[in-house]
Amino acid sequence: MPYVILALVATIIGAVVGIGGGLIMRPMLGIMGVAKDLASFTSGLAVFFMAISNLITHHRRGTKIELKGTIPLAIGSIIGGFSGGALLKLVSSEAINIGYIFVLILILVAVLGRPYLKPFKVENPIAQMAIGLVTGSLSGLFGIGGGPLQVAALLLFFNMPAKEAAVQSVLITLLTTSAALLRYTMDGYASFSIAMYMVPAAIIGGLLGSILNRKFSNRVITIIFCAVIAVMLVMQVVAVV
Repeated sequence: MPYVILALVATIIGAVVGIGGGLIMRPMLGIMGVAKDLASFTSGLAVFFMAISNLITHHRRGTKIELKGTIPLAIGSIIGGFSGGALLKLVSSEAINIGYIFVLILILVAVLGRPYLKPFKVENPIAQMAIGLVTGSLSGLFGIGGGPLQVAALLLFFNMPAKEAAVQSVLITLLTTSAALLRYTMDGYASFSIAMYMVPAAIIGGLLGSILNRKFSNRVITIIFCAVIAVMLVMQVVAVV
């Protein structure tokens, strides 16, 4: 039951703001005593099915889902997600946890500081792909599905409104998570012992999250995003200390 509740809550929040849910599930599974490789695979698989459910619901409700403007970012993210998954076996749990804390701090500071920055959009496809490569690699390493990093990138470098960034992020997250899951499977990390409980809940979470995303304003979604990052940052620090 704890795994079901975790997956449902994480994916509802993740679908609303575009973080996928891995940001919440991966560290929480670690706190619950799940090994890092199993936690990363299970989190990634739940996010994968959440994204499918979320995007289907958005499409049926008429939400515009356009990848054309972010194709280079998506390509870089896929490559990065694959390589990030490969790095998992080379990095210790302690290093992953500490790196995760620094990434959360960076995301929070960047998004909170966005209103004080002059709006700009990265137009160069190579630069967009490089951004995707970095976000995808970190996402694959941490097993967070790419969501929080993709949202931050879309807000800061593509100048997207929060609601649009959330939907686009889920789409890109689906692609990056697919690459990471393939890498985990090739490395022998695939195990459905926990996923069998979390995946059905993640599918429901993706559906409910898409409905709430359409109801909330850009401001509310940004506030929820920052609140989630802040809470996870505190929990991660407590877990490490």
